[in-house]
Amino acid sequence: MKTAAVCCLMSCLAGCSLLKVSVSTGDPLPKEQMDARVMTRGFYYEMAGEVTRAADSIVSLSHDPASRIAAVRWKIRATRAGVSAAMQSIPDVALADLWILCRRMDRAFAASPDSALFGPQSDIARNTARRLDRRADRIARQVLPSDRYRLMAEFVDGQVRDNPYAEGDASDNTTLAWLEYLKSAGVEHTYATGSIAEVLSDVNDRVSGQTQQLSNSIGWSKDILQMQFGQDSLQTQLGRRLDSLERDFSRMVAVAEHFPELSDMALEALNRQATELMWTMESSMDSAFADIDRQRSELQAYVSREREALVEQLRTAGNDLVQSGLDALPALVGKVLFYVVLALAVLVGGPFALGFWLGGVRQRARDRRSGSMPE
Repeated sequence: MKTAAVCCLMSCLAGCSLLKVSVSTGDPLPKEQMDARVMTRGFYYEMAGEVTRAADSIVSLSHDPASRIAAVRWKIRATRAGVSAAMQSIPDVALADLWILCRRMDRAFAASPDSALFGPQSDIARNTARRLDRRADRIARQVLPSDRYRLMAEFVDGQVRDNPYAEGDASDNTTLAWLEYLKSAGVEHTYATGSIAEVLSDVNDRVSGQTQQLSNSIGWSKDILQMQFGQDSLQTQLGRRLDSLERDFSRMVAVAEHFPELSDMALEALNRQATELMWTMESSMDSAFADIDRQRSELQAYVSREREALVEQLRTAGNDLVQSGLDALPALVGKVLFYVVLALAVLVGGPFALGFWLGGVRQRARDRRSGSMPE
């Protein structure tokens, strides 16, 4: 009923020129935080492109199936961790997490031997990780004030030193750690969600980035399946079996021509090898299809998790927008009532006061004229 009353009152007073009704859209983000958000997300796309190109170069130059599969897995994990870090709502935390990811990648690749990475092509990945770490440093220096940059550089070094792990396994969320670090340094962090337009743009960037990364991951996972199937020993075993059958058949023909009594023995041996060949083919195919089914299940589970996360983010953003509108409604009603009272005071009290004043002026003039007349 309250909502209906407010709507009716607004409809009745919408044409009054004395009233101006507006709904607050929220305070926009400070320029410093907006620059940090834009530069961080731009750096993520640059990082994803460089990692993808480096991994593709390793795949094209390497002849080792294990190194090629490891390169594809590297770009899947790195881009997945990168999009999770860069698309966070707090610009400082997003920049710090992406910088930590690049720093860990650089140190992990520098400390690992070629045999644990991508073989002779490991330097391609090392150079890429080193460039990304330096690029993250330059971006932080550009978008942050000097004192905040110094704090973030110390924070990143501490996080990498205290929490080392193999690159790409996970993406940490350092929101609480960063806020506590700022508080310990005597810096109060101001958190703002931004205007409604900025919130909607933020949600759109998150959905777009997650969707693009998911699409790339599915395509790259398909490449891994093809590589795994290509390195399967099925083709090699089948070739050996066919060559053995051809030799045995040739011997069988030669023997049958001269020793008919050995034909039965040769046929039995041929039957035994043909049976082994069929079992080999069946087991290899079962293994290949089982691996494909397992990968499909993993992809389906990942897609489901990402879809649920995106839906939850959209639901949270919608609830925040509705709550902001409801929070602004009492202030709006108060302003409307104030302008109504003001309008009534002007429209009713104004003429009355003016008439009273004019009457007083006229009475004083009449009194002066009557006083000046002779008796």
